[in-house]
Amino acid sequence: MKKIFLPFIALLSFAMTFTSCLQDKCDATTEFVRYDPVYLTLSQIRSTVSLEAPRALEEPGRLYLYDDYLFINEQGHGIHIYDNSDPSNPVDIGFYPIAGNFDLSIKDDILYADNVLDIISIDISNIESPSIVHREENAFEKYDWNGTYLSYYNKTDIVEVLDCNDDAFGSETFWRGDVLFANETAVFDADVISAGSEGSNVGTGGSTARFTIVGDYLYNVDQSNLMTWSIGNGFSRVNTQNIGWGIETIFPYESNLFIGSETGMHIYDNSNPELLVHLSTFQHARACDPVVVEGNTAYVTLRNGSACESFINQLDVIDITSLTNPTLIKTYPMSNPHGLSVRDNTLFICEGDFGLKIFDASDSEKIDRNLLADVSSIKSTDVIALPDNRLLVIGSEGFYQYDVTNVESPELLSLILVENQ
Repeated sequence: MKKIFLPFIALLSFAMTFTSCLQDKCDATTEFVRYDPVYLTLSQIRSTVSLEAPRALEEPGRLYLYDDYLFINEQGHGIHIYDNSDPSNPVDIGFYPIAGNFDLSIKDDILYADNVLDIISIDISNIESPSIVHREENAFEKYDWNGTYLSYYNKTDIVEVLDCNDDAFGSETFWRGDVLFANETAVFDADVISAGSEGSNVGTGGSTARFTIVGDYLYNVDQSNLMTWSIGNGFSRVNTQNIGWGIETIFPYESNLFIGSETGMHIYDNSNPELLVHLSTFQHARACDPVVVEGNTAYVTLRNGSACESFINQLDVIDITSLTNPTLIKTYPMSNPHGLSVRDNTLFICEGDFGLKIFDASDSEKIDRNLLADVSSIKSTDVIALPDNRLLVIGSEGFYQYDVTNVESPELLSLILVENQ
């Protein structure tokens, strides 16, 4: 038996060693997006803003509507402006170059935008002749790299070969020094939901909403802070509150602020804007988390394939009748939900590469049984539902404008394509 057993052990050992060698050399070809950091000096950051000639839409971010004008953020570079008085034919007016810009809000012809370290207030009463009326310097903390500041990332699609023993193998995102590699939908995808302040000349727009306006106050969130700025008479900082970590979105509704984070939805009483009061937190598994509200119901989408590294794709419907004790009504599985909007019990959910879905949400217990339309031919990440039955949608391939008077059969009014599509 020993003469048989020992050779068998040797053969088994050889096989294991051979298999290990094969594993050590395995690799995979994977498509990633490469993000190279761009560092700018203060003089480059703090330049004037003027209307430049129209630019091609390349990497759309936030979406914002003010009066008859459509504003689309070009991530990290500035803002495209379109005359949208005829929704079937938006006219490209030009481009506001703003270094490191990702967010905007507008009230009474003043556009508020982030500009790397600063928040700038731009008078757009003459859309073709904008002028900076205030610059709040060092509104955001940024690390000084020998007189330069990380302002944005340049995006390049690449094919990367990874060894199976590489720590990044199988990851949605990974770093090589200060260069980020990510799945196409993993980072810098903006989720837009309908937000704004009724009864004042405030635009409707965007939310991964890190910027939003309510009354005479501008609010913005970063990864851990909620900042309040007075804009009623000049521009001044009111308060900065640390509210946790992984903060992503802000949505105003009535006298409250609903803040989405990677771990839950925070509710703040905004009846006294200079002293926000935390009412409650609805917690969920770690996932990217935009939120919208209508009536006594909040809608939260959670998704994977993102920087949040979650494996969840779902819609949470939450009862907020008691703001101090929000409770889950029901969870619905989704494909890959991003931004969402709700109006008159109609729920619009962007599903990334899986299109746009429209639901009758009047019965919170049966939303999945009441699919009204599935626009699967587009890629969508952001959506705004307007009271005139228009729907504004943006995604990696461009901007879409629909008439949803017949919500079961959306009619495409106009399209602005991304240049590299």
